[in-house]
Amino acid sequence: MASQIEIGSRVGVKHKQDRLGGPKYPGRTGVVVRENELGRSDGGLWYVQLDATQRAKARVELFFSKELDLLNEVTT
Repeated sequence: MASQIEIGSRVGVKHKQDRLGGPKYPGRTGVVVRENELGRSDGGLWYVQLDATQRAKARVELFFSKELDLLNEVTT
């Protein structure tokens, strides 16, 4: 059975995204912090706390589940 994205899941942002204007934060990793209730269909719409990198600060961004790869199970 495939795991589902949920609050606390560690995720990676896919390099290939179907977004107007191109991919948003490809290759970044982070933790799902909450769900957007307007995106409950089609896998969900998730707020992800992206990890800081050498070039960018940590930040929270909104992604559809199809733009995220589940890296491991829920972290607490």
